[in-house]
Amino acid sequence: MHPPQISVGVWWIIAAIVTAIFLAVCVPLMPTRKYKIRIACAPLLGVVFLAAAASLRGHDMGRVLSIYSTVMIAFPVGIIGRGKELKEAAAQEQRALGGYSEPPPLKLTVQLSSAIVGACMVWVWLSWG
Repeated sequence: MHPPQISVGVWWIIAAIVTAIFLAVCVPLMPTRKYKIRIACAPLLGVVFLAAAASLRGHDMGRVLSIYSTVMIAFPVGIIGRGKELKEAAAQEQRALGGYSEPPPLKLTVQLSSAIVGACMVWVWLSWG
């Protein structure tokens, strides 16, 4: 099965939709105002980082947008339905205050890790088939 050929214009649309999904899912699930601000800045930081990396390595815009889109969709998929666990992890971090913090809940870790691996696999398929 061959991957679809997606134009740069369509990648811009996909990136915009993925950014909206990321913000709509991730920001409300963040347990504190500090985390909400941090996560709201993530798309901008992602664009800046990828644009700089692309110019240094000579990647075309289609490749950069495909990387951005697959990375940004992994996080909403990885945390959706895990608001309780996110709040628990944030509370653990607050209690630790720079010291040893317990690892995040296993269900959250498994779901987020699976989403990131799945997104990487989709990107590889889209890039090389």
